Amino acid sequence: MRFPARLVSFAVGFLSLSSETLFVRAFTFANQSTPKSFSLVLATYLCGIAVGARVGARLCARSSQLVETAALAVLAGSALILAGPFLITLATMTEPRPLMIVLMLMVAAIFSICFPVCHHLGTSLDKSNVGRSLSRVYASNIAGSVLGPLVVNFLILHWTTTQVAFTVVGMAGVLIAAVIIVLCAPLPMLKRGALACSSLGALGVLAAGASDNWLIKGLSTYKEEARHIFETRQGIIAAFKDDKAGDLIFGGNVYDGRTNTDPRINSNGINRILVLSALHKKPRRVLVLGLSVGTWSYLLTGFEGVEAIDLIEIDPGYLRLIDQYPKQASAMKDPRMTLYVGDGRKILRHMPEGRYDLVVMNTTWHWRAYVSLLLSKEFLTLMRSRMAPDGMITFNTTGSPDALKTATEVFPHAYLYDSFVIGGFSDWRQELQRPAAVERMMAVAPMGKRLFAATDLDVVKDFLSLKRVHDLAEVEAKTGRKAEVITDRNLITEYRYGR
Repeated sequence: MRFPARLVSFAVGFLSLSSETLFVRAFTFANQSTPKSFSLVLATYLCGIAVGARVGARLCARSSQLVETAALAVLAGSALILAGPFLITLATMTEPRPLMIVLMLMVAAIFSICFPVCHHLGTSLDKSNVGRSLSRVYASNIAGSVLGPLVVNFLILHWTTTQVAFTVVGMAGVLIAAVIIVLCAPLPMLKRGALACSSLGALGVLAAGASDNWLIKGLSTYKEEARHIFETRQGIIAAFKDDKAGDLIFGGNVYDGRTNTDPRINSNGINRILVLSALHKKPRRVLVLGLSVGTWSYLLTGFEGVEAIDLIEIDPGYLRLIDQYPKQASAMKDPRMTLYVGDGRKILRHMPEGRYDLVVMNTTWHWRAYVSLLLSKEFLTLMRSRMAPDGMITFNTTGSPDALKTATEVFPHAYLYDSFVIGGFSDWRQELQRPAAVERMMAVAPMGKRLFAATDLDVVKDFLSLKRVHDLAEVEAKTGRKAEVITDRNLITEYRYGR
């Protein structure tokens, strides 16, 4: 049978970009979602493609067994994809990232060997048809490269885990290689190779389909016992067991909160939310951007005067996580709650102006990829337009002086309370020392259950201490540099002052 150059070119594009998508997910997770992670994966793949194309071009000039070469390349690349999760997990005992780079380089190079082979075998020598036949092979590869990430992101990862996705993509490659071998290159050695890879794929199906998500556990920076792991195409969420201070929640392999709701333990700094009850007398409408495990939303149900709480969350995996914790799950059933799942900017653009008395942004670490879109002057300006005239906003700077500087550019009064910016249209610091502030905080009762007893007066007064408050000048003096304004385009928290 004639070698199906266009189909193989399509398959190679599909497999190469599908595997790259999975390696981006795994490598970015291992690197805690730093923006440089994607760049490194892309650079590695481009280097691999260049090396593989060079090798393939030399083989086209010297070898007469090009069909067998293409079948072997598809088989070998698929075998590496199948073995990838196992090898990465073994490497987590030391440092998995160098091995991941080697795997990515090898997979990209091996698949790319097929590209010049497909052109060599699939391009007609007829002068009237050279350009057309060559462009069709090329276009087939592009079509496969486009389809691969779409299938992985919107189908495979929508229904299953990363470790299973590696197996699915690897088995697809083995099947494609088997078809090439049977139809075009029925060599005994290749048949045995296909059988061995099928066995590896079967082992991968059994291991990857297990309920224990061993790949993500291995790549996690926090090594204690994982109570829950949820994967969606939007991200990876893990909850680690801690019966004393509340389970730790990690999103994208970085700390994202705790389940603790006890202000006396305060392992997750819930005073930074509770202080808002003292600063705003009656916040009727509240917006929470970013759910995490829902601890903040639970606390906000106990604020006096709250009539409606709008929640925006981009990752539906957090909803599954919240269901595992009774207090947080009960708050989600409060009739005052309205949940929006999707991109925050898109949703906010459709919200009426002057809507919210209180805005709580559960922002992640300032050095993670895309976080500038939440910390930028443009986004805070959009948020300001959705706030009532006496509204207040708070979010975690995670130690970035630039986040505080940006807030001061948008709000007349923005100061640091612990690690949180609290911004508004009047100087809220004077409210901390009023007797009514103590009364309002003592009265907080999430889902009708008071947080504080009469004996907790000293705890409340500590939460209201002005020692926790700092202005921009104090923060700049401590960090030793002038803070800068974050915009959608300058990405300073991610690159210039990131990790």
